[in-house]
Amino acid sequence: MSDAPIQSYRLLRKVLPKSLQPILRGLRKRLTMPSGLPEPYRTVFPYTQAHPTRQENLLRLAKLIDERKVPGALVECGVLDGGTAAIMAFGCSLREVHLFDSWEGLPAVTAEDGDAAMWSGQVVGNPKRVVAVMSALGIELSRLRFHKGWFADTFPITQIDSIALLHIDGDFYDSVKLSLERWAPKMAPGGFIQIDDYDSFAGCTKAVDEFLSDHPKLNLQFVERGAKARFIEIPDAWQL
Repeated sequence: MSDAPIQSYRLLRKVLPKSLQPILRGLRKRLTMPSGLPEPYRTVFPYTQAHPTRQENLLRLAKLIDERKVPGALVECGVLDGGTAAIMAFGCSLREVHLFDSWEGLPAVTAEDGDAAMWSGQVVGNPKRVVAVMSALGIELSRLRFHKGWFADTFPITQIDSIALLHIDGDFYDSVKLSLERWAPKMAPGGFIQIDDYDSFAGCTKAVDEFLSDHPKLNLQFVERGAKARFIEIPDAWQL
């Protein structure tokens, strides 16, 4: 079994400028959009690669933190074109939305990532598309906080006092590990962490399993069996 997903359009990726990836990806998604999609999923469809069940669970969790009055911001580590961040912002009240991404594609792999090297430098997003999808859903742009750069550079210089919903879409071991180590201590009791790539990239799986092993009070839950949606609910007496 591979340590990473199969890569589509592999030969095409070698000849096309990476700056065109967001445009071509969005065009392809618009041409393949299923009919009858309800909002907000119809609007975000060209802006996200996330499985529909993961999108649905993010919306559910965003609504839950409002219902439970969980304090804190929304944080996404790995934004791409902003589709899942827009779902989070759409689902809850006027919380700050912190967006962390290099917008230069995925970083270099480490030994923990197995055979995922083909993905380094790929999956390039665009912050202008993030603004576009947020605007299309009527989300106030004043809520957005962009943190452009590699996680190792942007995390240490960013202060977030409390987080209600954290979405980690970092794919590789180091990115996921850094996200958990830096932001899990800031999670508010009753909040949630959703992991996008647990069933897709071996490095992500390893980083999450190690974190959970170190913090046995936390459990990885699933919405549907298989590679759908995995999340962690922060207990009421949470302190890391």
